[in-house]
Amino acid sequence: MLEETHADNTPVSSPSRSIGKAAAKPAKAAAAFSVDVDAGPFRRALAALVPHCEVRNTTPILGCVTLKMDGERLVVAHRDIDMAIASTVPALGTGDAVAVPLRTLAAFMSGADGATVQIRKSATDERVTFTCGDFSAAIIPMRADDAPELKGPSTADAGYRRVALAEGVMNWLIGLTMPFVSTEETRYYLNGVAFEFSVNNDGMVRAIATDGHRLGSRQTKPSGPLRERATVIIPRAAIKAIAALARNKEVTLSVDDTRAELTFGDFTIRTKLIDGTFPDWRRVVPRGPFKEFELDAGRIIKLHRASKGVRSYDRQAVKIERCEGGMSATANNSDFGSVSAVLRCERSDDIAPFGLSGRYFSDMAKAFGTKRLRFGVTAAGDPVMIRGVDGPAGEFGILMPMRI
Repeated sequence: MLEETHADNTPVSSPSRSIGKAAAKPAKAAAAFSVDVDAGPFRRALAALVPHCEVRNTTPILGCVTLKMDGERLVVAHRDIDMAIASTVPALGTGDAVAVPLRTLAAFMSGADGATVQIRKSATDERVTFTCGDFSAAIIPMRADDAPELKGPSTADAGYRRVALAEGVMNWLIGLTMPFVSTEETRYYLNGVAFEFSVNNDGMVRAIATDGHRLGSRQTKPSGPLRERATVIIPRAAIKAIAALARNKEVTLSVDDTRAELTFGDFTIRTKLIDGTFPDWRRVVPRGPFKEFELDAGRIIKLHRASKGVRSYDRQAVKIERCEGGMSATANNSDFGSVSAVLRCERSDDIAPFGLSGRYFSDMAKAFGTKRLRFGVTAAGDPVMIRGVDGPAGEFGILMPMRI
């Protein structure tokens, strides 16, 4: 769907500095393009791409969607410098690829109410015409050749791996990791989810993300054999696209040393990997023995909501300590007051008070997607281990403590 399924070892090409200037001009006359496609699938394919298309002015081609026939299917693709997303829909017609502004076309299709879309461009036309029922649009195209080409992982690469993940497994893996991806550009190697492949030949695919203050990890064992290889880091933008588009779908993940490809349903996502080394995250995982207690995730989220009025930029900590009936959590601000809640549970009697970021505390409760969480603490200044009650092995989160 995005050119060849797999490519040779030719380096990934990047658009030249002249692309912006060239793309700003209407495309020159090209071969005829005549395609008929059902409006519903075409509309949905465009709508799926829009959230992953940045609003750009300097390089207009990066805001385009490329349309190209492949047999009896129309490839609908958005290509950025670092990522490409493509979907295919059944269609009939012929012609070379055309590229038009994605948001312009998606907006037209959101209002047009016909059952079929006729896409036409003759060799002498300066515009591409889209006709849908009583609606029509004549859109100025750009040069499809100027769209960045991102090839898939090379099967000849020594680090090539291909893993088939069952229905919903990929989104389950990233569900506990995506919330903890860093947005700090100085530590760019944390701006994605790290994937490990069969570390120490355990046969597992493991996803990990951390921003230095919190960490999430989940793992699964694919049905087929899996050889160990170095960790790869899939960027945040691609992870967001996967989360939005691959819900409850079987996903095939392929990687080499520089690129990743994910295929599911009618979609293919290709992305460059982050060129960096993910830190040795195992060094911060507390090993116990733990003093444990279980809390209701919904109550943690409600506490964060209730304490909004006493939080400020420099007052984010929540004090966790023993109380009658369980544990209490208190957000305190000397300028406004305090908000506290009793989080009822059974717990050890020798747990010392400790502090956590209120927002991170709430985010962790949401990320697991379970009703109850088990907290394991060692000492007041040590990382806190968090697991879903009855969760699978290898699933855990870590929160670094705060001063209180």
